[in-house]
Amino acid sequence: MSAKYIFLLPLAATVCGSSAWAADPIQNAECGTIQRLEVVSPQLNDTIDIDVWLPADFNKDQRYPVLYMHDGQNLFDASTTWNHQSWEMDRTPCRMIESGEIEPMIIVGIHSDPEKRVSQLMPQQAVKDAGLEELMQEVKLKDMPVLGDQYADFVVNTLKPLIDSSYPTLSDRDNTSVMGSSMGGLMSLYLICQYPEIFGGAGCLSTHWYGSLDAGNKFGDAMIDYVEKYLPDSATHRIYFDHGTSTIDAYYGPWETKALLKAQEKGYQYGQNLDSYVDYGAPHEESAWAARVDRPLRFLFGKKNH
Repeated sequence: MSAKYIFLLPLAATVCGSSAWAADPIQNAECGTIQRLEVVSPQLNDTIDIDVWLPADFNKDQRYPVLYMHDGQNLFDASTTWNHQSWEMDRTPCRMIESGEIEPMIIVGIHSDPEKRVSQLMPQQAVKDAGLEELMQEVKLKDMPVLGDQYADFVVNTLKPLIDSSYPTLSDRDNTSVMGSSMGGLMSLYLICQYPEIFGGAGCLSTHWYGSLDAGNKFGDAMIDYVEKYLPDSATHRIYFDHGTSTIDAYYGPWETKALLKAQEKGYQYGQNLDSYVDYGAPHEESAWAARVDRPLRFLFGKKNH
């Protein structure tokens, strides 16, 4: 499927507003370089802002693994975010690359629309298999359709081919990972399950197992059933989970434990292809994810993994 897109280069605060498509402010990187793409998604019938981070010593003659991340508008520049927090996905990878902890990578940040985010990040087949589509539309989506499959299709069949044709990537499964938090954690898990031939690693931070508190354990049970059925081969995949213990993260522990047990039943082992972390006292917000994002980065891109 062909993609329509616009490159804005070079990207700095001075070019903010130079594209009629752009909806979000241009993010500045304290380390490395950010390039903005505006990608037309036929699957979602929308234009999606994409921020591509290139490491500090980026060399077009070198090939890089790629990390796809959800909620791209919150990744790099706290001055542009609604809550003045970011994941610091420029500074932390730069520090870890410089210290030799991880391989340099390209980070692809997929922006989300607050009004459509939950609809697009909902693991569609999980709720469909459990007969929960109508319940989720009622209590979580407020009558919006479940569009998780369309979003996943966009990432795999429109965005990834564009990135691979535009940047010097290592495009194989072992060098392609996905990461996100909350509903983005759910979608990261969903993508590695639905497209195991595309994604070899997933980082699932503060995974929103409840889907909606009003849906209670029906959604959580559906996700655990989905994990049991579709978690990909442990011989070829790696998965990281974590959560805090305050604000909404306080609800996640029991479901994460169930998911980890299912993963171990399917052959995943700590120290090899499975990792998890409980960040005691941490809330559900970008500053908390920034404080511990070195863990999934080390797990997914540590030099021992390549």
